[in-house]
Amino acid sequence: MKEYRCTRNEPYKHDCIGHDDITARQGHYIMANCAEAAWQEMAKRYPQETELGFTVQEWESPGNVVILRVERDRDGNEILINQDGKIAKINADGDVIGYEG
Repeated sequence: MKEYRCTRNEPYKHDCIGHDDITARQGHYIMANCAEAAWQEMAKRYPQETELGFTVQEWESPGNVVILRVERDRDGNEILINQDGKIAKINADGDVIGYEG
């Protein structure tokens, strides 16, 4: 199996750095037997976005991303803080999709 970086081609609906620039998005890292299998996994996660599709690249990971600490916000919700002190933005699947600030 290989690791693939898969990016949603549909523009994001919210205003963010990757709104209409897929190169600025972190993407989803999927282990699969081939690029088509990785594409199919994205289709399962985002069935409403299959018309515009997904960009799939074979990925050679430069290393692991490390979340240094887990904290709680004022409302008691768990938040992840990266090594630069930025709060991670998490999607409904629990994937880190960017950082605040």
